[in-house]
Amino acid sequence: MFPLTGKTAAMVALLASAPNGRRTRSWLQDMLWPRSGWQHGRASLRQSLAGLKRTLGPKHVSILGANNQEIWLNLDLVSFVGSPHEGVLLEGLNPAGADGFEAWLKDQRRRIVAGLDSDIRSNFRTLPASPVPQPEAASEKVQRFTKLRPAIAILPFSHATSDQIDPVFGDMIAGDLSRMIARAHGIDVISHLSCRSTGFLNADLERLNTLYGVDYVATGFLRDARGQMTLDIEFTDSASGMIVNTKRFSRSSKDWLRGSADILQEIANYIVDSLFKGALRDIRTKNTEDVASHSLLMSAIALMHRQDLASVLRSHKFLESILDQRGPSSLAYAWLAQWYVLFLAQGWGTNIEDEKLAARDMVSRALESDPDCSFSQVMDGVVSYQLERDYEGASVTFEKVLAENENNAVAWYWKGIKYAFEGDGQQAIAYTDCGRRLTPLDPGGYLYKNLSATAHLSGRNFQSALDLANESLSLNRHHASAIRAKIIALNGLNRFDSARATAREMLQMYPKYTIENYLSAHPAAELEIGQEWAQALESSGIPRR
Repeated sequence: MFPLTGKTAAMVALLASAPNGRRTRSWLQDMLWPRSGWQHGRASLRQSLAGLKRTLGPKHVSILGANNQEIWLNLDLVSFVGSPHEGVLLEGLNPAGADGFEAWLKDQRRRIVAGLDSDIRSNFRTLPASPVPQPEAASEKVQRFTKLRPAIAILPFSHATSDQIDPVFGDMIAGDLSRMIARAHGIDVISHLSCRSTGFLNADLERLNTLYGVDYVATGFLRDARGQMTLDIEFTDSASGMIVNTKRFSRSSKDWLRGSADILQEIANYIVDSLFKGALRDIRTKNTEDVASHSLLMSAIALMHRQDLASVLRSHKFLESILDQRGPSSLAYAWLAQWYVLFLAQGWGTNIEDEKLAARDMVSRALESDPDCSFSQVMDGVVSYQLERDYEGASVTFEKVLAENENNAVAWYWKGIKYAFEGDGQQAIAYTDCGRRLTPLDPGGYLYKNLSATAHLSGRNFQSALDLANESLSLNRHHASAIRAKIIALNGLNRFDSARATAREMLQMYPKYTIENYLSAHPAAELEIGQEWAQALESSGIPRR
C-alpha cells in the first residue's frame, strides 16, 4: 500500500474503478485538470504519472502501464479495502480544481447508496485477468527504456597487410573521429582506449551490446592503390546485427596523411547521420512501445529539423511518448523546449502565449530533472532570448555554460546571435565562427548555418550572409528564417529583383506570412537591427499585414 494524495490519488481511484483498469488520457485530463488548458493539462497528467511511478518504484512496470492514448492498472495487483457500504467512498479525497472528478465521485456515492450499479461495484464483483510480466523481462524493459543517449563505438580501421599503409594509421583516424563525435550533445562515444583493447576487439556484436552497452558500431577497411586511399565504412546496429549504412570515402594518400580536417568532418557527419537513419528505421518498422528510448529521441530530433509541419508534429508525439512511458528526462524536456522554439519561429503557433509558456515549462522541468545538463541550460537561455526577450538573462546563461564547457558549440552560436541582434556584427561573427569550428553534429546543421548568416547580416557582410543562407537552404529549403536572411542579404547587395523573387517564393511557401508576423515573433523586433531587417523584407514584397 502506497500513500498517495491529491490528484495522483484521484487518478489511481479513476483507474482502479474502470471495468478493465483502463482510462484514456484525454478523459483523465478532463476529469482532473479541466481548467488548465490542453497543453498544461497534458503536462500535469504526465507529471502526476511520473510521480506515481516514482512512488511505486521498480514495481511500477508490473502494476502500471501507459501509451500515447491510455493509462491502465493491472487489476490483478490492486486490492480494494472494505466494501461499498462501509463508510463514505474515498472520504477526504477532494483535490482542488478537479471538477470532473468531484462530479464523478458524487455520482458514484449516490449510486452506491441507492443500490444502483457503479464503476466501483463492478470491480468488487470481478477483477479481470491481466498478464503479469516476469521480473526479468520487466527489468530488461526498464533498463532499455531509460537510456536516452545512444552509445557508439568506432573500432580501429583495418587494412590489407599487402598495402603500404602504416599499421597505426587506421587506429589514428578512428581515434580522431571518436574525439570529434564526442562533442555532439546527446551521444555517448566509447573511449578510443576501450575500443582498441583486445577484449573489445574480439567481442561479437551481441556481447558489445549486452556487456558493454554499445548500440552502434562503426567499422572500416582502408585500401591504398596508386596514391589514392579509400576507406569503406559500415555502421551497424549492434542489437539487431543489421547494417544501417555503408559508404566509401576516397582521397589522395597525401590528403589522408596530412589529416585533412574536411575528410574527418565528412566521415563524422556520415556516422552521426547514420545514427539518425538507424533511429528512423526503427520507428518505421516497430511499434513506438517497442522502440529503444534513444532511437525514439533521435527520431524526434531528426523529424523536428525537417521543418515540414507533418514531421514536426510527429516529433512532438515521439517526445511526449518518451515522457509518458519512460518518466521525467532532462534531455527530452529540453528537446521539447527546442521544439516549441522552432515551431514558433516557423510561424505555426496558434496560441502563441500559451506555447511560449509551454516552452518555459519544459525548460523548468528539464532543469529540475538535471540542473547540470548543459543542453538544458542552453535551452534555458534560448527560450529566455527567443521567446521572452530577456536579453541579459540569456547572455548570463550562455556565459555560464561556456565557462563550464568551452566546447559547447550551441552556446557559442546563441551568444553570437545576442551580439548580432544588438548590432555588434564583429562580435557576432567571432562567436558564431567559434560555433562553426565546433560544428554541432546533428540534423540541425541548416539552423547553425543560418545563425552564422544572421551574424554576417549584422556585420553587413552581405555576400557571406547570402552564401551561408543558401547553404542553410540547401540543407532545408523550408526554413523560414534562412529565407528571410537571404532576402535581407540580397537587399543589402542591391540585388532588388532577386530579393523580390525570393520574397515571392517565401509567400508561396508561407502565404499568410506578414511583417506583423515577423515583428510579433522575432526577438530582435524591438531593436534597431530588427526594424532595419523588417524594412528590407517589406521593401522586397512581404506585406505589412
